[in-house]
Amino acid sequence: MEFIKKALLTLAIIALTGCSLGDDEEKYHYEVLPIESIVFPDEFVLGEVYTIDFTYLQPTSCHGYYNIYINAENENRTLAVTSIVFNDNNCEQLTQNNEVLQSFDFKVLYDQTYRFHIWKGVDDLGEDIYEVIEVPTIN
Repeated sequence: MEFIKKALLTLAIIALTGCSLGDDEEKYHYEVLPIESIVFPDEFVLGEVYTIDFTYLQPTSCHGYYNIYINAENENRTLAVTSIVFNDNNCEQLTQNNEVLQSFDFKVLYDQTYRFHIWKGVDDLGEDIYEVIEVPTIN
């Protein structure tokens, strides 16, 4: 009887390890994408929340929107798109109808002019390209 219990336990362990969800290969990774266009109001009102619309280009069928990347430093905000990329060999390059519209909420916390550095990609020398948009805050 003890042998049967050990055998069943061994078979259960083999079955569970044999049904592993996959190898050590990552199923997805994250990639930062440039923002194509973004719409800000002419001015902010202190304490208000604004919905900011933006677009980006989805490069492949394996890319999906994850979130907006915002790095805040004093009055400066650097913005880009964080995309989740599923590691699949069947990804298709998208060149048409691949513009994606998204939005995020921005709460105006400070009585200052906000300076947004919109990441547009990199140039031929590998240097980051930014579009800078300034939005003043009124009370």
